[in-house]
Amino acid sequence: MDNTVKAKLEDSVLNDITLYNNGSLAFFDHLNVLQTVDVVETEFYAVVIVLAGRAGITINNVHYEARADDIFICPPKNILENCMLSVDFRCHCIAMSPQYIMKIFPLTENNWNLKFLFEKNPTARLSPEETAVFCQYYDLLCSKIHLPSTVQSRVIDTLMQAFVYDMEYILSRVLQADIRPFTSAEQLFKRFIDLLDSTSPKRRDVGYYAARLNITPKYLTAICRETGDANASTIINRYIVRDIETRLRHSSSTIKEIANDLDFPNISFFGKYVRKHFGLSPRQLREKFRKEKQIMLT
Repeated sequence: MDNTVKAKLEDSVLNDITLYNNGSLAFFDHLNVLQTVDVVETEFYAVVIVLAGRAGITINNVHYEARADDIFICPPKNILENCMLSVDFRCHCIAMSPQYIMKIFPLTENNWNLKFLFEKNPTARLSPEETAVFCQYYDLLCSKIHLPSTVQSRVIDTLMQAFVYDMEYILSRVLQADIRPFTSAEQLFKRFIDLLDSTSPKRRDVGYYAARLNITPKYLTAICRETGDANASTIINRYIVRDIETRLRHSSSTIKEIANDLDFPNISFFGKYVRKHFGLSPRQLREKFRKEKQIMLT
């Protein structure tokens, strides 16, 4: 569509309506900008809770309506049209880039199920108590953006993780709805994620996981690109990076012991891997985490 506007978090037009926007994460309280354009293609995840009034919008040629206590979950690459908001419409919205989602919340089984549930129907009805939980997180997050500190981003990321887990729990009851069957590729991708999540220490070679799934490494990579929007090595590295951060942040083990525990061949290789993904040596990264912890405790 020639008249389609691609909406990105870094777009300046969004800065006019957001309370906070760092290009990866944004909070805003109204959607009036959607009424000023004909067609919008989102390039981010948006979670919208309706607080008052009514809203109508067409998503991928299907029309939806929402009122107070309804939640919209809109993944990227959706086409939005015909946005109509009542005069008394109020909402809270949290928008996240795909990269931010992967950073704070690697794929899990429930997250995977929710993806397909809201692909089928992007709206759900919450109870007033569940809406209140959403608002508590939103208010707390907004309070943190006005309190700059050296650990502000870390605090916000931690709160966002808690928020997503709570929302996932609240919405789990909706999963009883009729979710469309997974394709064979989606089933394989889900098995790969489950295998990766349960493997400790994580193997770094794609061939190991492909062999366990009785497929070729080339086919596993193709499935990951098609279904997970990244190749197999990238997804494996996300999990390994998360394990490294957890160990360096919370473990009292030596760096050599951590390298051994995570199945690195030697401390030199481990150091190069950490520097590649974090931009710091293991020792520098651990010191950074210690300073962050000290600041948070003072």
